[in-house]
Amino acid sequence: MTDIRWAPRIHPEKIRQLYLDNSKGIVNHDLLSEVGISFYARARSLITIDRIHTKGIVECPVCQTDVTVSENRYICRCGWNIDSKELHQTYKGKQATGASMIEFAKQFIEDWNRALGDSAKQMLAIDFLIHRFHWEMTNRPTRPVAVNFIDGTMTRINELIAELACSEDIRQQANRQEWIKNKELAYTIWNTDIHAIRQDSLE
Repeated sequence: MTDIRWAPRIHPEKIRQLYLDNSKGIVNHDLLSEVGISFYARARSLITIDRIHTKGIVECPVCQTDVTVSENRYICRCGWNIDSKELHQTYKGKQATGASMIEFAKQFIEDWNRALGDSAKQMLAIDFLIHRFHWEMTNRPTRPVAVNFIDGTMTRINELIAELACSEDIRQQANRQEWIKNKELAYTIWNTDIHAIRQDSLE
């Protein structure tokens, strides 16, 4: 049986270094590409997992045919097959589910494709994604979307975002202010110690 593999979350230090370079006016093309491609692959995995989790449809890893679950098993005409519980175990506990962030994943793929060859737009695509929240459009933010893309706990991810260097780009500043507003709203929802984030880093 062909193994099911999902794109992993990226190490937070790569994000920290990317923003540090950006704050100094340094365009680290290699790191920018690495982060962007990692986010792109992760976004594709999350979209695929959402189809499995919500619709019971998986793309066969052998012949790329869509396979629908039947009697708790996925059986492709090419011979590949897997138990639904076994498939679920491949993404369980890996911050890979949550229908509310799928639109942001899709938007990142579109933004990244449009930004190819333009480092400034690539940075904006990354910046927009990591400052989003689940259920943001309903004004009831819960988890930050960044936990689906960056390795770490929700508290650590929020600490990381709070540390990110401010940019002179007004669009990145807008993303940051939107994150601060949603974070404040989220205080009443989360049961985590995000109050530990240094407020002076948000000024």
